[in-house]
Amino acid sequence: MNDTQRLAAALGDWLATHRPGARDIAVTHLRNPSQGYSNETWLCDASWQEDGGPRRNLPLVLRVQTTAVGTFPDCDLGKQYRCMTALQDRDIPVPRLFGFEPDAEPLGAPFFLMERVDGDVPNENPLYHLEGWLHDLDPADQAHHWLQGIDAIARLARIDPHACGLGFLAAADWHHDPLGQQLDYFRRHMDWAASLNRPYPHLQRAWAWLHAHRPAPEPGGLCWGDAKLGNCVFRNGRLVAMLDWEGCHLGSPVMDLAWWITIDRCLSEGYGVPRLPGLPGREASVARWEAASGLPATDLAYYEVFSAFKLASIMARIGTLFQQRGLLPEGFEMDIDNGAARVLAKFGELHGLGSAP
Repeated sequence: MNDTQRLAAALGDWLATHRPGARDIAVTHLRNPSQGYSNETWLCDASWQEDGGPRRNLPLVLRVQTTAVGTFPDCDLGKQYRCMTALQDRDIPVPRLFGFEPDAEPLGAPFFLMERVDGDVPNENPLYHLEGWLHDLDPADQAHHWLQGIDAIARLARIDPHACGLGFLAAADWHHDPLGQQLDYFRRHMDWAASLNRPYPHLQRAWAWLHAHRPAPEPGGLCWGDAKLGNCVFRNGRLVAMLDWEGCHLGSPVMDLAWWITIDRCLSEGYGVPRLPGLPGREASVARWEAASGLPATDLAYYEVFSAFKLASIMARIGTLFQQRGLLPEGFEMDIDNGAARVLAKFGELHGLGSAP
């Protein structure tokens, strides 16, 4: 029995203990482990018979917490699972969930199971602005997909996180200051990433600007944390799943809108690539979000700078990982040679926060 077969058998045993009415459980086609930076993702099929009914066959995704040092210094699958659980019946298309295991004993690390949603995801490598199924659509259909994402994050903005049990996302020290919590988290992320490579003065300058110019504290809404086309699953022209909730947090809902706009800008302007012709621009996207959410996009420009800073810090850390894995040559300065850092430098020219060296 090889490692994959042992993992499938262990997962089948776990399912048997967590679905007591199920009989003859089989986990098959466990495959394609990804080299995830925050968790490992496996695909599998599970089947069983329950309550004398017909045999059920379910395509599943297994997410296992990585034991390696990844993109972030922390990884909490439990938080991600709780967030997705809270959104199951709230007009937000998150995958159905099939159980979370906080104990490392069954598979060697905490994990959870969710449904595998069939559909198409806009590709980021290669860039969807250059090729792929979204690139090949006519401009009207490109706009349709983009606006579905905008509408989804607008619906999320209307959700009261405390009413659906997500108040735990507010740390005790930052209960009334969710932006302060996020600024503190990404300052620590920046310092941690630099400690594993070298100093990042351009990121330090950007964080200092963000800290000095931060808006006044306000009650925290619910933020996806990674709102982008690349985390959306579409099928037959419809948004059917929103993925990757590990960054879910409290804050101004404008943060999701800013992240959505800025990520796309980093993937186009940041790499000198023209945007897809059908994608609505910033003004139209903001207008759509405001109309759908019923909220003003207050302090959007600030949150766009914050988004570019966060992504540049993440890319700096990924650059170190790429070098360690032999995917980039030693000495390659990915912390400044990436789309987010270039957009951040342009914000620096606009706001006087300093450009990359």
